[in-house]
Amino acid sequence: MKATATMMLIAVVMMTAGCTKPDDPNNPNNGGNNNGNGGGSSPTTEGIYLGIIGFSNGIIEPIKEISLLNASTKNQFLSYIENLQKGRLTGLYYADYMGLEKLKTCQEPPKLQTVSLVTFTDGLDNYSTQAGVMNPNNYENPDDYRDYLNDRITTEKIHEKTITAYSVGLRGSDITENNIPRFRTVLQKLASPNKSYMAENMAQVNQQFQIIAQELSHTYNFSNISLAVPPAYYPNEQISFTFDLGGSATSPASSNLYITATYEKTSNSRVLKNITYHGFKNNVPSNESFEKDADGFFVFKFANLRYSNDEAVSSSDLSRVRLWHKPSDGDWTPESEFIPGQSTSSEVDKNSALIMLVLDCTDSMGDDFIDMKTHAKNFVNTLVSSSSK
Repeated sequence: MKATATMMLIAVVMMTAGCTKPDDPNNPNNGGNNNGNGGGSSPTTEGIYLGIIGFSNGIIEPIKEISLLNASTKNQFLSYIENLQKGRLTGLYYADYMGLEKLKTCQEPPKLQTVSLVTFTDGLDNYSTQAGVMNPNNYENPDDYRDYLNDRITTEKIHEKTITAYSVGLRGSDITENNIPRFRTVLQKLASPNKSYMAENMAQVNQQFQIIAQELSHTYNFSNISLAVPPAYYPNEQISFTFDLGGSATSPASSNLYITATYEKTSNSRVLKNITYHGFKNNVPSNESFEKDADGFFVFKFANLRYSNDEAVSSSDLSRVRLWHKPSDGDWTPESEFIPGQSTSSEVDKNSALIMLVLDCTDSMGDDFIDMKTHAKNFVNTLVSSSSK
C-alpha cells in the first residue's frame, strides 16, 4: 500500500549509485582529470563518492552515477536533485536493489573506509514485484523481495567493506494504525541494526539527514595524533598525556582529558600497554613504536583520535599536551623535555566513502516533495562542509 504526502521513508542506503560514464572527469572509473583520477582505470583521489537514484514507477533516468563529491562538484548533485520530477507508484525495492548493484560494480576508490546505502520513500512498495527487469528473482510476495534486500544489507560485503544502511520513515495518512507494524518492519529491514528511524514530520526528516551526513563525514576525515616519549624510563613505568592542564599543574590528577598507559621497553622499540582514554573515544589497546625522532624520542601515533563526542582533537588542546611519568615506587613527575610543537604533531588522513542516496519521487508526497528535495540538498551540502574540516 502506498503512503500519502506526509509519509516518507528515508532508507538511507549509503552506497554509491553506480559509476559514471567513462568520459565523466569525476568518474571513479576514469583517469586523466584534475581531480586526481589521472592516468589509469582506477580512482586515485580520496574523498566522498556519491550516487543518487530517484524512483517512482521505475528508476528515474538518468541516474546520478557515482562520482566524486566536493566543493567543486557539489552543484552537479544539487542540480540533479532539484530537477527530479514526481511520478506514480512506488518501486522502492527495485531502487534499493539498483543502489546495491551500482555500489557493487563501481571500482574501489583509494583508502575506502565505508560503503553506505541511504533510501527515502513516502510509502510501502506497490510496484517492484511485477514481472520483468524490476524483479530479477521473480518474487511474488513483496515481503520476500524486502527480506532478500535485508539479507544483502546484513551479509554482503562490497570492496571488503560491510554495508551500512540507514532508513528513515515518515508515516503517511494511508498508513493506518494496523499498518504501522508493517511500515516499521520495512524501515528496519532496509537498514543496518539500530539505523532505522520513523520521523513525525519533515523537520525530523531533515534532522536525520544531517545526523547521517555528519556520521558519514566523520568516517572520511581521520585526525592522526603523534606523541613522543623519551626512551629511557623505568620498565613498566606509568605515563600520562594530559590535554587540558596549564603549566602550573603539579599532577595529572585534575585532568579530565587524558591518555594513560604502561610504558615498556624492548631492544629496538617501545610499547604502550593498558591504555586508558578519558574524554576520548577508545582507540587502540596497545601502541608500538619503531620510529625515533631526531632527538631520540619514540613517537607513538594515535590514529583517528577523537573526543567522546566524535569531534577531532582541536589544535588548542594539542598545543597544551603535557607528558607525565611515574615509576612504581614514585610520584607523578612532569616531563620537562616534552615540548608541544616539537613532541606533538597532527595530520589529517583523507579516506574515501561510497554512498548511494535513494529518493522516493512519487505523486503521493504532494507538497512534501519540495521539502524532500530541499532536505536532500542539505544532506549533500553537509557532506561537503563536514568532510572538508
